[in-house]
Amino acid sequence: MSSTPSLPPVQRTFNVPQLIAAMLKSREHVSDLIFSPGRAPQVEVGGQLVELKFKGGNEHAAQKLEVDGSADLSYGLDQMARFRVNVFRQRGSCAIVMRVIPDRIPTFSDLKLPPQLAEICSLRNGIVLVTGPTGSGKSSTLAAVIDMMNE
Repeated sequence: MSSTPSLPPVQRTFNVPQLIAAMLKSREHVSDLIFSPGRAPQVEVGGQLVELKFKGGNEHAAQKLEVDGSADLSYGLDQMARFRVNVFRQRGSCAIVMRVIPDRIPTFSDLKLPPQLAEICSLRNGIVLVTGPTGSGKSSTLAAVIDMMNE
C-alpha cells in the first residue's frame, strides 16, 4: 500500500483594512464582525451570521506564521491608529496581539524622562541599552531620543 503525502493546509491571507471595509459594506446594519480559527470571517446582521468570502495577500507573514509559529507585522487605519501586530499559534489556533502606536512622537517631558538621558544624543562611541518589561516605555523612550537627535 503506498502512502500519499498530505498536502499542507491552505493559508488564507488578507488585507485587513479591505477585509474590515468589505465586512462593513457587505450588508446593511452589520452589528458584529466575527473572526474564528478555521472559518471564513462572518458578520452578524439581525441575529443571523453570514459567512464572507475574501481575497488577500500578505504571503510573507503567512509563510512566517506557518514555519516559525509567529509573525510580526504592522497595521494602520487611515486617520485613526497604527499598530504593531504579533500573530501566533496558541493551543491549536491563532491569536493576535495588537499594540497601539501613538500618532505623535512623545517628548522627554511627556515621558517624564530625566534630563540626563538627553546626554546619550551626543554620544559618538559605545552602546546604550534600553531595557524593561513589556509596556514599560522602551519604544517610546527610543522614539523620543531619536526625535531629539534628529532635531
